Amino acid sequence: MRWDLLIRHGTVVDPGQDLHGIADVAISGDKIAAVGVGLNEANADKVIDATGKYVTAGFIDLHTHNFVSNPKLPSLDVDTTSLANGCTTVLDAGTATPSEFPHYWETDIAEAKTRIYALIRMPTPYGPDPATVEQAASVIKQYDDVLIGMKYHHSQHYVTLPLAREAADFAGGILMAEAYGAPIPHLLDYMNPGDIVTHTFHAPFRYPLWDHRGEVWPAVWDAVERGVYLDIGHGARGFAFRTMEHALEKGLKPTTISTDVHRMNVDGPTYDMPTTMSKMLALGLSLGEVIEMSTSVPAKALRQDGVIGTLKPGFKADVTISELAEGRFEYLDVLHEKRVGTQRILPETTIYGGVIYDGPRYEPGEMTHATDAPPVFIEGT
Repeated sequence: MRWDLLIRHGTVVDPGQDLHGIADVAISGDKIAAVGVGLNEANADKVIDATGKYVTAGFIDLHTHNFVSNPKLPSLDVDTTSLANGCTTVLDAGTATPSEFPHYWETDIAEAKTRIYALIRMPTPYGPDPATVEQAASVIKQYDDVLIGMKYHHSQHYVTLPLAREAADFAGGILMAEAYGAPIPHLLDYMNPGDIVTHTFHAPFRYPLWDHRGEVWPAVWDAVERGVYLDIGHGARGFAFRTMEHALEKGLKPTTISTDVHRMNVDGPTYDMPTTMSKMLALGLSLGEVIEMSTSVPAKALRQDGVIGTLKPGFKADVTISELAEGRFEYLDVLHEKRVGTQRILPETTIYGGVIYDGPRYEPGEMTHATDAPPVFIEGT
């Protein structure tokens, strides 16, 4: 059997099949054909030498905003900001409303090289009502190959949570909720197995993860036990080093890593997926954990764990080849606090469905809002 592409001598890190070591990866068409040591390069039409590099499944970002054709929104081109940075699959976290989604699908999603799944949000800041619940569920069912559920935004009063839950259930989808959208114990009451809490480790300007004693709410542990995903969702105010450091001290880790990257943070402090992943390394998570939280686990959250998220033969040929740079790297969070790491993930080649991405990459500009007041941190919370 001939292969279209062979990636040789890279360090393959694939938690989806408990693999971490030097190996070759062969691709035929849009599928992984083989993974092993000493695969014969004579069988391949093209060979990439990945010596000294790390080979993983394509990164999966569970929180992006890519509705570029709506100029009123701070969305980003998904290919130049995600795919070019190693992300072969993203989840658009509720950028479009039910009535807007058909246009979003036609003008943006269908035209992207990146694989985009999506959630929809309610059209009013006051939350869903019975009519919009039915409308949302209908749209999710109509586009069920792309739409996987509902997004509950912090601008909606938390008394609307039951209807957001109902809309997701009515459509057979999931619910993503922002951690600062309601008091944590109340919020988690409405989260089912497979749902996603994003901005989990936000600067606790309201609704912190723990009580006045600094102890993680019991509801958080219960949610983790029943299979609720605790997502990073970095964004412009969704991630603080001190919050995650305290959580790690208590034994609480994220389950997925995502960016919430948009026009207001792509020039900093979020930047992109590999930068967000590198921040997790700086906080002490292992490379294996970081890759797992960016590949196989988010694939499961998308209900696509039989298709993407691993380099197993037969899965989609989504591959990221990265350098793991060593040195001294400063990272910034939403409070403009810095931490120093010794490693940085630098994607060099992205392969999506067997195709090598050769398009442009967004180059960050100056962080123009660097002097803006960051979210207020409540001392002692």
